[in-house]
Amino acid sequence: MEYPVFDAHVDTLMRLASPQEYLQGNSRTQLDMPRALESSVSHLVTAICAEAEKEPDAAFISGISMYKDIVHSSAIKLYLMIEGCQPLVDHPRMNEIINMTSIVSLTWNGQNSLGGGIGTDTGLTEKGKRLAAELDKAGIILDVSHLCDRSRRDLLLLGLRTVATHCNCRAVHNTPRNLPDADILEIAASGGVVGITFVPYFLGGNASLDTIADHLEHLVELVGINYAGFGSDFDGVPNLPAGIKDCTSWPDILELLDKRGWSSDDIASVAGNNWRRVFLNN
Repeated sequence: MEYPVFDAHVDTLMRLASPQEYLQGNSRTQLDMPRALESSVSHLVTAICAEAEKEPDAAFISGISMYKDIVHSSAIKLYLMIEGCQPLVDHPRMNEIINMTSIVSLTWNGQNSLGGGIGTDTGLTEKGKRLAAELDKAGIILDVSHLCDRSRRDLLLLGLRTVATHCNCRAVHNTPRNLPDADILEIAASGGVVGITFVPYFLGGNASLDTIADHLEHLVELVGINYAGFGSDFDGVPNLPAGIKDCTSWPDILELLDKRGWSSDDIASVAGNNWRRVFLNN
């Protein structure tokens, strides 16, 4: 059985040398449109993580340009994510870019003028709290994935809807980049979804299809089937778990859930329906 997949986080935009590499296919990236369509991918959240680049402002402009070049020609529905908002707030046409954006993470791994990323131990600044409230009012979804514990706590205390597009469960593998159960419960209570990601370091142990399923099953046991999904992080990491080749591996992931006794309705929920609810109701 085929399930339409909503992948809530890929970094492919920042890896493309040309629009044709996405639209026509290539052998360099872990994802392109032909391969994704082959695996029944229907929706992608495409991130611009300019704060991770040597020249963030130039990378930000390049990422926006690439998104504009592919979004209207894509047979897959694309959503734009800003991962680390410093280049956004520094941009002279900030409001114009916000209008094409669906979701943001206030920081990447480091600290910026808005708050502390996962590599820090600082909370949100007042500027960060104001921006979060403004973006939420504008209909922009707030992603906690790269916030450190203190900044994530500050954001959750604002009472806004939050999601985690590409995070795993700290109760399954204890690393700061994964979410504690208490925060997962708050995200679900806000109406958000947590996307299990394929980054081996966040999966722990001998990362594989089975460890992906282990995190997913803990998540579902904790908050229920309606608040779980996927955010692969394709093209955000050089290595993938055993059993994951690239974006053509989605059928293998979903087949494993079937073998573990999941119902077709539950598989459809985590494959895409839960994320569609969040984005379409936004």
